[in-house]
Amino acid sequence: MKAKGKKILSLILAGVMTLGLLTGCSTSNSGKGTKTKDGNKVLFTYDGTDVTLKEGWLYAKMLGAQYEENYSSSYGSDFWSMSMGQDEKGNDQTFEDYVKEQVISQLKQMIILNKKAEKYNCELTHEEKEQCDDSALSYYKDSKGKKVMKECGATREDVEKIYEDTTLASKVQEAVEKKAKVTVTEDEARKSTIYRIVFETSKTADDGTVKEMSKEEKAQVKAKAEKTLKEIQGGKDIKTAAKELKYENTDESYAAGESEEGEKFEKVMKGLKDGQIADKVLKCDNGYVIAKLVAYTDKEETASNKKTIEDQKKSEAFEKTYDKWTKKLEKKWSYEKDVDQKLWAQVSLKSEASTSTSTKTSAETSTESK
Repeated sequence: MKAKGKKILSLILAGVMTLGLLTGCSTSNSGKGTKTKDGNKVLFTYDGTDVTLKEGWLYAKMLGAQYEENYSSSYGSDFWSMSMGQDEKGNDQTFEDYVKEQVISQLKQMIILNKKAEKYNCELTHEEKEQCDDSALSYYKDSKGKKVMKECGATREDVEKIYEDTTLASKVQEAVEKKAKVTVTEDEARKSTIYRIVFETSKTADDGTVKEMSKEEKAQVKAKAEKTLKEIQGGKDIKTAAKELKYENTDESYAAGESEEGEKFEKVMKGLKDGQIADKVLKCDNGYVIAKLVAYTDKEETASNKKTIEDQKKSEAFEKTYDKWTKKLEKKWSYEKDVDQKLWAQVSLKSEASTSTSTKTSAETSTESK
């Protein structure tokens, strides 16, 4: 996986930890049930703060539970073994390896943000502390949560501390983002909505490959599109025409430069008034197109896109500030060297089901080879 993809996943992880931990959905079959007597040993130290194995253990299992819930149904019980390509040193990395490294990054971030709380006038309210206490109690009462706690020797107070530290870190991050005062212009946020019928000029062969049509075939497609446009110009509703042609991918909302039909198509649409249909068949990236501009500025889509861009800019502003705070620390930091890898290796995110499946598959393979 490319670095950009990994960065996106890192941001997703941050969202999962901020929101997921506080929803009560914090336990599942994640982790194959190993136990340790080393829970109180220091897993790593960052900016003078020690993090114990049991803290990392709890945090990793909570996150693992979120991924079990969200991904196991789509990717199977053994999704933790999926390849994530190579790490920065060129070593092969599974999804489990990558997430465990990100858990350490999240814990480091939590340390720094909690230390900045006073500077940004952030503290937990009485209600927030009660919520954290209730969440810790729910985790303690849950059979799977209790199992995780027994694995690493954690107490209810340890669980409550994770909830409190996560909540406070989230408040500090929000304060940093608010201070950034990001702005989004109308042109940046604008999303246009169109209704179109595409007459494709490519076809799928029996072997699954997509090939361009011949000139003669394209001419026939264009003639069909022009005939349909004349019918629409003669009074037929464009939606009716699409239905008769059994074309279903009719609606599209796009920001500048994002239309499936290409930038030339966008320029034509920009020149129309809301409700107008282009007066000719357009040659676009996907074929010949009949298009209607529903709204150059779709208010609902634009408002949603503005929120998305604002959140993205806030996140970027936060990352920039956080990188400044940790620049000196990160120069000396090494995940491989500064984290006690022998301790960390005791934490498994693979579920008991996926572990048994992998073992069974290996056994079957061994038997077949004999």
